[in-house]
Amino acid sequence: MKLLVLFFVLTSSFDISFSQRYNALFNFGDSLSDTGNVVISSLPYGMTYFGRATGRASDGRLVIDFIAEGIGLPHLPPNTAKNVSFHRGVNFAFIAAPALPFEFYHERGLSKGLWVSRSCCLPSAARRKVSCDPMSCILISPSSSYMCSSTHHEIVGDADCKDFLSKSLVVFGEFGGNDYNTGIFGGLPVLEVRSTFVPRITQAIAEGVERLIGLGAVDLIVPSVLPVGCFPLYLTLYSSSNPEDYGPRSGCARKLNALSWYHNALLRRQRNRLRQKYPTVSIR
Repeated sequence: MKLLVLFFVLTSSFDISFSQRYNALFNFGDSLSDTGNVVISSLPYGMTYFGRATGRASDGRLVIDFIAEGIGLPHLPPNTAKNVSFHRGVNFAFIAAPALPFEFYHERGLSKGLWVSRSCCLPSAARRKVSCDPMSCILISPSSSYMCSSTHHEIVGDADCKDFLSKSLVVFGEFGGNDYNTGIFGGLPVLEVRSTFVPRITQAIAEGVERLIGLGAVDLIVPSVLPVGCFPLYLTLYSSSNPEDYGPRSGCARKLNALSWYHNALLRRQRNRLRQKYPTVSIR
């Protein structure tokens, strides 16, 4: 239900004439929008809509699939796909991708909580230029200032890249959920995660958005995190006998939902700052 509400909120802002101007859709995120970069190759994943395993951590479509349909574009191929055109867009989301660099977790002894070997892309030292060829992999993560080209065709400051991205819709996130999972499941108190992680994560997201703006993006959606205090996994692992620890109507864990609220509040501050700095750019 929450995903459906998010879908209607996002797509309600696009009318038919407005959506026609998008040449492509680019997505960056984690399992909530990964369409196959980290392959889940067995059923029931994919069985409801696609009738086959698609790599999605879902039995059907994801919100990013509905957004693509809503603006008249095909479902996004994962950037790891072979022999696929990226002219209409590409998906760079990776299941379990964190927002912060891995060094942040290594230093705190939380490496075991990282499920993947990269946030969105772990570039080699030899590829540090910006690749803006829409036929190649255009990839940026909030924890990295690099972009990687799957074709090794690298262009710096290319005017065609800016023109292409200016006519595309970019969805950057959700980021942060896996970072909080890593800290909390690693045994850190929620208040420590709140004070140590949230400012860094929201700053990293803002930096990623700003890099994309510098590359030419002018229309971006930056999703907030979901109320983790309502997740069955958290409610099961961190149950409490004190009824005051739960919302009287929702039954969700207050302390964990306060973490999500704080993240979203700081993310809105970053969005407002970027809106003032780039008044011609739409950041939703």
